[in-house]
Amino acid sequence: MTAAVVSIVLLLVGLPLLAFWLAGRRFWSRLRPGRGADPWGDLVRTHGLDAGEAAAVNAAVARGRRLDDERLRRAAVAHARQALSGLQWREATRGRRLLLVLVALWLLLQVAGVVVQLAAGEPEDVSWGVVAVLAAAVVATLVFRRRLRRAVELNSGPPA
Repeated sequence: MTAAVVSIVLLLVGLPLLAFWLAGRRFWSRLRPGRGADPWGDLVRTHGLDAGEAAAVNAAVARGRRLDDERLRRAAVAHARQALSGLQWREATRGRRLLLVLVALWLLLQVAGVVVQLAAGEPEDVSWGVVAVLAAAVVATLVFRRRLRRAVELNSGPPA
């Protein structure tokens, strides 16, 4: 019975005291709550796009197409340039650069493994599924970059 009463008193008194003590610690002041960056939302607000216009801009940039409306063209150019800058090495954060280096190293090891297995005369040991996925990833990345550049070129010029 005594243990139960002591436990309840500790919970009722100790828990609020612990919370009060933790709330006064300095490490809480280092936390910065709030929203993270929202580049797409900022772009939509800057160019005053509604939902349909935002979808049209996004589709035109993804497909590398030209838009007719001048305001939408400016938004498309800004969106494509923003996406291209995110793909640049010098714009990448330290963590993203480390990830890119690790992925490049992994790709190099995969290609070296395929070359060694083919040179050894063992093509049946090659993981052709991995080769297909790697080739598809490289092609998709190149096509995506080309479409972004094309969207910038087509929507930067004078109106048609």
